[in-house]
Amino acid sequence: REIHLKVDTRFASIVVTPKSDEVNDANFPRNLHNAAELFLRVAMIEAAEKLRATTIAMLDLYADSPDGKTGVSIGRACVCWSCGHCGLNKNNQQQNDKK
Repeated sequence: REIHLKVDTRFASIVVTPKSDEVNDANFPRNLHNAAELFLRVAMIEAAEKLRATTIAMLDLYADSPDGKTGVSIGRACVCWSCGHCGLNKNNQQQNDKK
């Protein structure tokens, strides 16, 4: 069974940074496009769809012109390799303050 999932071309420009024990893994995805492909390759269809949906939502949020009232968080996002969710941590501001 072949499954196709349309992903935004911008996914390829979003780098996925491996943890230290993942650096030498040849199968580790180097960007979000590769991550979506990996999910599909291992038949994690819902995870691929979740990755696509959450990433598009974030890209769309950043693409909208600022209205001067809405606060937007920026930082290093995480990918959940179990469910495909991609987004900022809830305590993102605290992590940014520590750097």
